[in-house]
Amino acid sequence: MRNQILTLASFFLIVVSVPVFAHHGTGIAYDQSKATVISGIVTEFSWTNPHAHLLLNVKDTSGKVSQYAVEMNSPGVMIRQGWTKRQFKIGDEVQITVYPAKVGTPVGSCIGTCKVIINGKDNTPRTEVREGL
Repeated sequence: MRNQILTLASFFLIVVSVPVFAHHGTGIAYDQSKATVISGIVTEFSWTNPHAHLLLNVKDTSGKVSQYAVEMNSPGVMIRQGWTKRQFKIGDEVQITVYPAKVGTPVGSCIGTCKVIINGKDNTPRTEVREGL
């Protein structure tokens, strides 16, 4: 009976921990050696866990508009960096430095600190994260 309980408890812990380990694979997906500036118009900003997301309409050199997605920090980290859930509004003009997806899809990472210009104003988050906020 004791072995069955230990086996069941072990199985439960493994099943519960798999999503935690699966979540932290973002470093593999983005090219950390190619910081890229993306310019576009905000179409959506979702302040959600585990990561906030910013969607931009961007124009290529021919003028064709496409959507670019930016994965950002969690809201808790963003608050400590001085950001708010109203940081980006639909229609804002944004320039943001991201690390692009390795597979070439229109997705980039702005996890950590990245340069952000909103409507011509530098809104780069603080690099120091204050404790207790």
